[in-house]
Amino acid sequence: MESAIVAPKLKIWMRRSLKTVFFILLSIAVARSLGNPEIWINYDFAEKIASYIYADVNAETIYDTYFYMSFLTVIFITIIIYILIINLIKFIRSH
Repeated sequence: MESAIVAPKLKIWMRRSLKTVFFILLSIAVARSLGNPEIWINYDFAEKIASYIYADVNAETIYDTYFYMSFLTVIFITIIIYILIINLIKFIRSH
């Protein structure tokens, strides 16, 4: 009788962990495809953001700003792609 209760919980847990692993792998793929943030983020823009956040612009704050901006960009793009893929899978499964 216990296995009948545990099986659905295990199935839900496995589905959630697979979705988490898929999100992490997708974010790694997005980050690798974007490349170095120094290439696609304008230096003057990063300098203005660093000045706003830290009130002091030096090499360390610029690299921190590049990291935070690239991390937020990767997360944002990954969320959009993840939602599109999950909705596409739901649509395909329902038809």
